[in-house]
Amino acid sequence: MTDSRRSSGASRAALAALLLFALEFVGCRTPPAGIPPERALDPVVHTPLQLPDVADHTAADLATAALQSDREAATRALRRMQNIETVLRAAEELPTGLLPVSADLLNTTLDDPRAYREATLTLLEEKGVEGAIEERLEQFSQDDLLLLARRRVRDIYWTEGARLFNSIAEPIGQSVFNTAMAPYRLTRSAFAYGAAMYTRPAITVQGRQALVHWKSYVERNPDAPGVGEIRGKIDEASKRWAATQRDRAIARAKTALDSGQPRRALTYASRALQHWPEDVVATELRDRAAEQLLAQRAGQRRSLEAPTGANVPSAEARSLAIALLSPDGDVASHASALFEMDPGGPLADEARFAHAIHLAESGSEAPLWQEIRRIAQTGEPAHTNMARHAQQLLNPANHPYNAFVRARSRDRWGRFRWLWVGAYRNGPMIRSLPMSLSWLIELPAMAQSLIGLPIRLVQWPFEKPLPSARITAVHARRYLARREDGDHVDELRSWLIGFEAQRGNFVSAHMVALEARDLSHKKLATLEKKAAEQSLSAAEWEQNRALRIAMYRRVASDYPDTPAGRQAGHNARALAQNTTPTRIRVTRGFLQENRDVAGPRGLGIAPQLLDENPANGELHPDGVAFLGGRRIELSFLNESGDEDDPPRTAHETLPNGRFARLVSLLEETSYRNSLLDRDATLIPDAQRDVFFERARLGLLEEPDWRPGAESDFVYQGMRERYGMVRARESILPFDLVLRGNLGDFSFGAFPRLRPPKKTADAFLYR
Repeated sequence: MTDSRRSSGASRAALAALLLFALEFVGCRTPPAGIPPERALDPVVHTPLQLPDVADHTAADLATAALQSDREAATRALRRMQNIETVLRAAEELPTGLLPVSADLLNTTLDDPRAYREATLTLLEEKGVEGAIEERLEQFSQDDLLLLARRRVRDIYWTEGARLFNSIAEPIGQSVFNTAMAPYRLTRSAFAYGAAMYTRPAITVQGRQALVHWKSYVERNPDAPGVGEIRGKIDEASKRWAATQRDRAIARAKTALDSGQPRRALTYASRALQHWPEDVVATELRDRAAEQLLAQRAGQRRSLEAPTGANVPSAEARSLAIALLSPDGDVASHASALFEMDPGGPLADEARFAHAIHLAESGSEAPLWQEIRRIAQTGEPAHTNMARHAQQLLNPANHPYNAFVRARSRDRWGRFRWLWVGAYRNGPMIRSLPMSLSWLIELPAMAQSLIGLPIRLVQWPFEKPLPSARITAVHARRYLARREDGDHVDELRSWLIGFEAQRGNFVSAHMVALEARDLSHKKLATLEKKAAEQSLSAAEWEQNRALRIAMYRRVASDYPDTPAGRQAGHNARALAQNTTPTRIRVTRGFLQENRDVAGPRGLGIAPQLLDENPANGELHPDGVAFLGGRRIELSFLNESGDEDDPPRTAHETLPNGRFARLVSLLEETSYRNSLLDRDATLIPDAQRDVFFERARLGLLEEPDWRPGAESDFVYQGMRERYGMVRARESILPFDLVLRGNLGDFSFGAFPRLRPPKKTADAFLYR
């Protein structure tokens, strides 16, 4: 009896557990979505006109007085508005909300900008100022020239203090687990800090901003108190700015001289003297550049002169000149005759150069460059025209294969240096100090980086090409473009295919492979498949619909036999069939966060479509889209109720007036949100603005089908844009940095002071 009861109890418990599991499983599934209502938009509700009350008349009187600059009348109107607010508050009725705006309007009648700013600060301290008006007044109160200048000066001091603190904290933090390296790291950091201080410009970007603010203030307020002190600051900052421009020009002049560009060096040296007259360094650079430029021009004139004299064998020279001009002239024999007659004569190098021309026309590439090298080495280029011309031909731009070989050698040597010393492959990282001192400081760190040699050996086969390999690729492409039948075409094509494939540029690798003569069909097919996939991926990232369709068609036509090419054709067809004049989208999240746009004053969406209950026919996250004209597309959850599934859509055509009000409300809401929340930045979009302006003017009867008029702007809610929690900057002025390096097995933790953020216009002061 007992056993049977126990067995039946166990059976009931198992059945209950199974039922509970089934219910939980069913509950985890997405509930199916209901059918959306036949009419998703509520009809337009026309509110009756309201007669203006006392507050409206008072606000009109205040606006009239402010426009007429009648401060006394405006003050009386503001007092009446304050009395009205007091009466409403005593009667426990809603306030008009016009008092803060009225007070600000009265403040605008002040003639002195400083007085208006002080009145604005006083208004902000009062209660009742909130929302967009508060944010606007706060932004204006911060837009003071002297205040902005003081902030930029404070940024300078903070930046210098942060740099000094970080130069001490970083080496100490990295030496927590290896105290033996602490003295070296501190010494290295001290030298780096000293080099940075030595090479910093005389005036920083923040200093230039402060200089502009001071100048603007003096120009606008020449008689304001304290202008004399500000003029002194302007003079001092102007001298530092002139010194900075001089240093920049001198540095560029030195670089131009080192690279053999005397004309450019002369220009920069003269510019440095304009900023700092009689500067010794700039004067010396100008004189050196002028001498080199004169020598260069003298050489150019000499290269155009014809040699004269009794020792010139005119008959042989004339025969060679005729042969050079004749299409079928025997250049080789006449050049040999001229050279053998007088190997040390004034035209010997011209004869050898003519022979080199014959070798170039005959396609003998290797003998040609051997002859060019011999000519370049026969005499001093400053006195021998042909030697100078030969050296110019040996320039990498004219001798691409030789440049390719040298660049490839440098790249291989660079990879070998990376294998041994890692990040120090290009030498010391501190370049501001003399090179010998930089080597002395960096040698211990280079020796320590040898510890990571085994790890770099493992990374060697998978490491991406170094930046120096791109220079090698440029010379390889230049050779292939100039010498389609050269002796090294196959070698350079093979290298270029491997280089492009290694860095993931399969489109370029396939284009080069199409010209290869000895590439297997299997490898060519592999490259074609990868190139098609890469092109399809690039097309899918394109935002402009017309350009995306063109890219799809290009992929389909260039790679018709690949899966990606066929998929691109399907995508282009589907996109072309579903194209619309424009597609400005308002997501469901934006509508939920901004109920005015979704409510009766805007779209008038039925409330049950935004209650997050799929059974009522919930709106899809895609929301509502403007398709051009006055047509809109509403997206609803499909039968599955899954938000990731494609939506089912319905289309509506809005009346002219309702569409114009909707567009105006949408723009007003977006601008208000950008004032209230700095993260709600309204991204500019010219096509969107043109479409909205046409909507307000009632000009949407003829949709604009031009590709350049299309806009795909998306209004997103803040939760959709940033996720559940928006990233906020820490109120602390420093970050905690954890740094580890597998190259030398080091690890450390240290605080780092953050430098002040650069303003949006900082790039104008570089």
